[in-house]
Amino acid sequence: MQHYRPDIDGLRALSIVAVVIYHAFPTLLPGGFVGVDIFFVISGYLITGIILQGLQAQRFSLIGFYRRRIQRIIPAVLLVLVFCLVTGWWILLPYEYAMLGKQTGAAAVFAPNILFWSEAGYFDTDSRLKPLLHLWSLGVEEQFYLAWPLLLLLLTRAKDHLAYLVVALLLASFAASVLVTADPAAHFFLPHFRAWELLTGALLACRPFSTAPRKAGATLVASGLAMLAAAAWQISSRSEFPGWWALLPTAGAALAIYAGPDNSVSRILGSRVLVFIGKISFPLYLWHWPLLTFARLMEPAEPQPLIRFTAVAVSAVLAWLSFRLVETPLRYHPGRTVPALLITALLLTGAAGMLVMVRDGFPSRTSQVNAAASALYWNELGLHQRDDCSAAFALPPRCLSNGKQPSVAVLGDSHSTNVFFALVSAFKDTHHGVVRLGRGGCPPLYGIEIRDSGRNSTCLTDTAAHLDWVLGQASIETVFLSSMGPMYINPDNPRFTLRKPGSNGQANKAALFASALEETVSRLLTAGKTVVLVIDWPGLGFQPSTCIDTRPVRLTPFEPRQCRLPRKRYDRINGEYRQILYGIATRHEGVKLWDTAGALCDARHCHALLDGVLLYRDPGHLSLPGSRYLGERMVLIEPDEP
Repeated sequence: MQHYRPDIDGLRALSIVAVVIYHAFPTLLPGGFVGVDIFFVISGYLITGIILQGLQAQRFSLIGFYRRRIQRIIPAVLLVLVFCLVTGWWILLPYEYAMLGKQTGAAAVFAPNILFWSEAGYFDTDSRLKPLLHLWSLGVEEQFYLAWPLLLLLLTRAKDHLAYLVVALLLASFAASVLVTADPAAHFFLPHFRAWELLTGALLACRPFSTAPRKAGATLVASGLAMLAAAAWQISSRSEFPGWWALLPTAGAALAIYAGPDNSVSRILGSRVLVFIGKISFPLYLWHWPLLTFARLMEPAEPQPLIRFTAVAVSAVLAWLSFRLVETPLRYHPGRTVPALLITALLLTGAAGMLVMVRDGFPSRTSQVNAAASALYWNELGLHQRDDCSAAFALPPRCLSNGKQPSVAVLGDSHSTNVFFALVSAFKDTHHGVVRLGRGGCPPLYGIEIRDSGRNSTCLTDTAAHLDWVLGQASIETVFLSSMGPMYINPDNPRFTLRKPGSNGQANKAALFASALEETVSRLLTAGKTVVLVIDWPGLGFQPSTCIDTRPVRLTPFEPRQCRLPRKRYDRINGEYRQILYGIATRHEGVKLWDTAGALCDARHCHALLDGVLLYRDPGHLSLPGSRYLGERMVLIEPDEP
């Protein structure tokens, strides 16, 4: 039987406090999310220790192991999932509720991390507005523990070399985490990139690593806690995490565990207050995030500190009640049918969630605000089927207007989706069919690699394929080139980097953007196409949802903001970008300009709300009504016109 260590509960307490502070007050502890990495190390140590002791005593049972996991994890998770579905019925908009249903279905089969990884992308919802986002870590753990006991069983004959095998697996997972850079979201959410943290704890459970020299214990714990403090203060959401940075909290947690309980610092960790917090850390982790998320969804902006503090306090009370009344009784319940009943209840809850998704979040619940809120979503065909053309990577493209033979094509990044819908509206009563080809984060720049937040570039091949397809279509007469140009050329924006293949270093963004766009234009003109350069619309700098009251339930009264920005600000930010487009159009006959600001701005302001119509869905992208509004007011100008 593994000996209970109160200092580990104390370490759990520090971890959950860090996570909760970060989620509620991120500026106070910018790296508090590393508490999850500490949980991984603790979990790997405790669970592996239990398995190894059972194997050594020849009484380990896979059925018994999974039974304990079921009765340990599912009761509290089930309670939170049911709470979220019930609460969401009253406070969420249809699209939000449909997405909650989808998250519930994934959580019921312990795969939320895979769902959130698959959703990570250009049009993804703000992570703070996903009520079950925090369950990604539970998905990583449970997927790991599906395979880990089986692997340990296979390795029982090599028990003398077990530590070395664990080290090999640990190093392989860590190497994948730091060396494979194509998909940062995968590194964060998927188990094979995170397994090394759990395996660090597992290594501590293996002899001869299980116990440190007693004299060094206090020093090791103090060093480990110092590393954890440094991680919580120095790492932030801007850090490339997990990667190399994850070594800091992982190694710190490992030192604190390796030191053992018999030293002065570990005894402080084992104090009654910290042990109490550590014991309710799991339900507290489950409860605090949905409450904070619901508060953020019900408020037009970040909730006031008092609201966030209240959400944390309520989650602590619910965590204690869950621990006492649900988790503890069911965790040790001897009934043979308990695991089956828990799994059945969890799967039924997941099925209920999927029904919510399939039924589009039951729109009739919120009929009084649906019309106002509809502008915030792309969907026309159904709330669970996003009609934003973002899947138009294949050739021929699927984003085609009304089945008409395409004579107009739109190339570009996510903003070209707005242009597509605008042109569909502009040409609806004509014979012109409109087709859109593009990918979020990929401007129509031939021969240029675009790195978005460090990801490997997929723009080079996609943009070339889309351009080549358009060049080969004789029916396409006019090509619109659209992108959020100011974002790409801004030297102070670290998100996007532009580079020619094989070049070393970072060239001037504006110059590279201009030369690549001109090459794209030249290729199209040579093929006999008319080219229209779309001058991008203003970026708001605020959420358009703060302009109108779209919430079924609010915590505080709604106070609408002035839904506009100064025209001078737009002109200042877009000055260099506009000069680039005007310069290209001036140098090439057959190139026209579409200055979208003409429809959205007057002499003093650029508007996000006009005549009661919300023109934006987020700070940068237009809503479907906004796209139609733009298309109905399309004016193409020659470059020599004022």
